[in-house]
Amino acid sequence: MRSRLPLVLAGLLLASCSSVEAVVSGDDEGEMTGTFSGDVSTVLFVEPSGVKQEYGAFKGKLKTTGSRGKRDLYTEYVPIIGANGVLAGIEELWPKCHTQGHDLGKVIYEKTKDVGVSLRVCRDGCYSGCMHGVLMEAFAGARAGADVDPEQHVDIDLVKSTMDRICADDTMTAAYSPGDCAHAVGHAMMVLAEYVVPTAIAYCDEFSEDHMRYYCATGSYMEYVTERDREDSAAGKRVLYPCDVGKYPAACARYKMLHVIRKLVKKPSDVGKLARSCRGLRDPYRLGCFHGLGNGFMGSIAKRRITLQDVCGTGTDDERSVCIDGAMERMAKYHPERATEVCRALRQGSTDRRTCEDSVDRGMYDMEKDLRLYL
Repeated sequence: MRSRLPLVLAGLLLASCSSVEAVVSGDDEGEMTGTFSGDVSTVLFVEPSGVKQEYGAFKGKLKTTGSRGKRDLYTEYVPIIGANGVLAGIEELWPKCHTQGHDLGKVIYEKTKDVGVSLRVCRDGCYSGCMHGVLMEAFAGARAGADVDPEQHVDIDLVKSTMDRICADDTMTAAYSPGDCAHAVGHAMMVLAEYVVPTAIAYCDEFSEDHMRYYCATGSYMEYVTERDREDSAAGKRVLYPCDVGKYPAACARYKMLHVIRKLVKKPSDVGKLARSCRGLRDPYRLGCFHGLGNGFMGSIAKRRITLQDVCGTGTDDERSVCIDGAMERMAKYHPERATEVCRALRQGSTDRRTCEDSVDRGMYDMEKDLRLYL
């Protein structure tokens, strides 16, 4: 039997959308930022000083055509202004770009046919959105008989061998942790699965280790909710779908909840209503929902618009633990000094303080993370 959100959450969705200042603000920071420190590759590089007029034309087209579906435009301009110029234009228009970098990564891999070279070209572009695109395009070759099979079936054995090899490759491990890589692979798996969630998660489960499976699922769910939340909402699907059914609900809710918060949280009291709705779910969806709650409010906590205690301070030990972890492991990556301040505001010696500090110390995609509350 499928788990459903309690009626109070449905009621929140139907609440008046009056012009009350939202508690939560948009937070489009990506999930992966590598540390590759090698020389900047000259592959697909064009000296900016010689193409100023062309660069301006590219930015003009970006402005008039929106933020997604840019592959044709990138393909046209990479030879003219370089991958470096295209990336600069994207980041100038969308400073917190992530999804906008996916198509650029696809174009870069299409032109280089080499994952290692492509990673060097992308570097940390668009909060690793460019790198995600590289892997999406690389894994497109896992479709069996892609040149002759009109249905483009996926060869799961080829997928498995490719994902293991890529995440163990020296170029990848020099820049990203295994968990980082698994997250990026998860994006690619959802694309390969044509956004059929159980199929994508089954692909992720081909990893041999629990942490790699879980982090892969985070990438798959992030890809799904980024691309399909608006469509699912228009179709009348449950507000937490697909995080209230299936495997790895915490991996899903950590991304879906940001969309839910934007729709439902219009005033401070709505935060408590949302937490009570999470509490009404059966396990494991209850804890997944609380983990998503913490992650969804991370940006607002970091910007001091709401406190960690307001979001995660009530409920059972397990509920508070996964909620705090959801907020703090990502805050430690993007706002490390602020993360330390947030933990220090909690009572010294308390379980919540220890949970907070452990999450900050551990950070994201840690391979020793205790997953008992997440699987």
